Amino acid sequence: MYHIIVNKMAGNGKGLRMWKEAEKFLEKKSVTYHVSFTEYAGHAGELIENIDENLVHAVVVVGGDGTIHEVVNKLVHKKVALGIVPAGSGNDLARSLGVPFDVEGALSRIFKGSYQLIDVPKVGEEHYISIAGLGFDGKVAEVTNRSRSKRLLNKLGLGGLSYVLNIFRVLFTYQPSDVSVAVDGRLYKFQDVWLIAVANLPYYGGGIMICPDACGNDGALDICVVCGIGRWELLFVFPLAFKGKHIKHRNVTMLRGSSIQVSTSSSMIMQCDGEIVPNGTIDFSVEKKALKIF
Repeated sequence: MYHIIVNKMAGNGKGLRMWKEAEKFLEKKSVTYHVSFTEYAGHAGELIENIDENLVHAVVVVGGDGTIHEVVNKLVHKKVALGIVPAGSGNDLARSLGVPFDVEGALSRIFKGSYQLIDVPKVGEEHYISIAGLGFDGKVAEVTNRSRSKRLLNKLGLGGLSYVLNIFRVLFTYQPSDVSVAVDGRLYKFQDVWLIAVANLPYYGGGIMICPDACGNDGALDICVVCGIGRWELLFVFPLAFKGKHIKHRNVTMLRGSSIQVSTSSSMIMQCDGEIVPNGTIDFSVEKKALKIF
């Protein structure tokens, strides 16, 4: 049986529209399923808290990366696989894994039954699946999640642009920090750090390829540090990130490791899969091949 989690409000109502389409396809294919609808933040995780691993073959999320993030935290090391029907504004997990953006394509991929085992990073007590970002991008994610522009652009089918627009809102007020990063025991020190991305997969922010070489099954995390750069030059570097070409810039440092500790001179907001999470302990690890995913 498939347990389907639907966030009707994902993508400003896109989740509900895609669920209606999915429902017709499921009936056409005579698929056995149970559907639950989220009602508030955190509800998706609660809905599968006590999932029967012997009864449920897969949890299928019709929603965005935030809903998927909640579900991932409950499926780590379980027999139950994760399937996604991307219905959010960014859909970066689907983009990284090559999941079709249409309902029929996404569900057909799941019903083929061929899953892969993917690594799951952990920071503090929080698991995530794509990217954790500290600093500038954490602040942008916080502003984006509260913004009216996100809701408006979702209505127009341009939800991915909301992150880009809010980059400009945050750019001229954000204050960089000094940061120390320990990667597998080796210490690196950076001054005037704008952002640190710790990635399991390449994409975040609605199509920004912040860590282009990140691979979800290599047992390591890719780290992008942007530091010592002026605000106006950052505007020049930013568009390069959509193709992953920013990594050649002199103010961008790329690292890789499986154990990462971050110490900052001032508080830095952290997001995981686009969701703001507490960052009292900025200690990253990776649990190898801990999640089944279609």
